Parts: sequence; C-alpha cells; structure tokens
Amino acid sequence: MAPFEIGRLFHLTHVVSDLDAVDRWYDEVFSVTRFYHGYEELAGRDASLIAISDLVLEPMAPARGRELKNPSVQRFHDRFGQHFHSIAWYVDDVDAISRRLARHGLRLFNIVGRQVAPNDRTAAIWTHPKETFGQLEFATYADYIADPRFDPGWSAERWREHPLGIRGTSHIVVVVRDLAAASALYCDVLGGARFHEEVVPDRKRSAFVAVGDGTVVELAEPLAATSPEGRELERHGAGIHALVFGTDDLDGASAFLEEHGLAPERDDDDTIALGPADAFGMTVGFTRRLLPDDPRA
Repeated sequence: MAPFEIGRLFHLTHVVSDLDAVDRWYDEVFSVTRFYHGYEELAGRDASLIAISDLVLEPMAPARGRELKNPSVQRFHDRFGQHFHSIAWYVDDVDAISRRLARHGLRLFNIVGRQVAPNDRTAAIWTHPKETFGQLEFATYADYIADPRFDPGWSAERWREHPLGIRGTSHIVVVVRDLAAASALYCDVLGGARFHEEVVPDRKRSAFVAVGDGTVVELAEPLAATSPEGRELERHGAGIHALVFGTDDLDGASAFLEEHGLAPERDDDDTIALGPADAFGMTVGFTRRLLPDDPRA
C-alpha cells in the first residue's frame, strides 16, 4: 500500500451566518491577508480564505438566493449555527490516504457530499464527522487556489508586531468522548505523534498530538459536564472546540481586544479566550504558554 504524507494545515473551516460581517471582524481584529472570496456551486457556500500568521481560516456561509446542489453547509448551520466546522490538511497523495482511511472502515465523501471509494480519483476527500471526532478534509495543494504561505517572500512577522503579538498557532482543541480512540485515529491512522499528556482536575484529560507539518491538536476528553469542554461536547458533539494562538504579549493582547469592544476571559494563568458571543460562534484563545516537549520548538 502506497504511503502518504500529511503536510501543512490547509485551513480550519468556520461556518457563519453573515460572511461580510465576519470578514470585517477578521480584518479589524487580526489584520488578515485575504486571498480568496467567492461562491462555490458544488459546495453550496460563499467563503473567504484568510491567513493569520501561519494559519489559514475559511469562514463560509450557506449560499443565499441560489438553488443548493449540496445542502450540507446549510444543514450544518441549521443545526449548530455559527461554529467551527472541519480541519483540512494538505496531503501529497489523496488516493493513498483514502485507502488508509477506508481500510480502517471510515467513509469518504467528495465536495458535493456524495460517498466515494478510494479509487474514484477525487481532488479532495472528506470524512464523516461522527467517525473521526469531527470532519476532516485532505487535499493536494496543486488542485486549489494559490496559498500565499508557500510564496518565497511570505512572512508572518507582521503578526508578531501586531498588538495581539501572535507568534503562531499554538494548537487546535478537539473535544472527544473517548481519548484512547481519538488518539488511535490521530496516531495510528493519520501518523501523528503524541508528545504530551496532562490532566486538569475536574475539567479534562488531554493528549497533544503533532500532525503533519507544524500542526498540534489537543484531544480533550471532559471530566465534568459543566466544564467548557463538557458543555461543548454536550451541545455540539465531538469536534473542534477552540483555536489557540501563541502570543508574546498576553496583557497587550487582552487590552487590544477590550479596546475593540470584546471581552476576553481568563482561561488559566497563561491563557485568555474570546467566547462564541464575541467570535461568531468560535472560541479563540491566546496563550503565552509553551507546550512541553513541543516538537516544533
């Protein structure tokens, strides 16, 4: 069986109600680089692609005033409202990772939401969110719009100089009911490397996994239904709970957010977070913490 290699994070998808309003918010708060804005008929959505430091986000809304060939984004929005949707990675070989996923009994889907087999030669594949602790997407870079992070002159330095002091993406938090099963998916199936485990008493137990080129996912199993992770799992099921940026200036980041009418809350001694009411359904954290044994260091 041919090997595959997971590369850089392609994007995190963020389903929203009003794409124009969300685009303005990203501009004002993060000074993003936007390199796509448009309508995709096959996916039934309007979307942007925006870069923040080393990360790309895809805010997207169900296409309005059009007949939807693929109603999956609309169905997601109807059920969950504004929320993180999925994680996408670049891979060197879609067919190879499709075969690996199928061999582990995981269903695969194409851009119009139709189930496909590994030999169907699609440019990208998506998993079923209930089978992979949230939906995952895998695509080859050559099949999509040019990503500015691959340009020779690309630099993330201006985000370090921004009042948020963003030094890069710390990690993505994925809530799960079964930490062992989620670790098996990310490590045994996707080839990730678990490098740190920790327990926050009465809140969560976590495994931090390095996936592909530069991505860290925190798999978080709630220990209490009333914890932030427990409430997320109860309301939305397993999937993306939060995006956490590393910052060089936590106090400065907090002051900047407050100046923009936002209300960051203290998550722990090293971390603040914007909640869904401030971030269009997302939880977005900023931390000065360096993860123990982080292989990116």
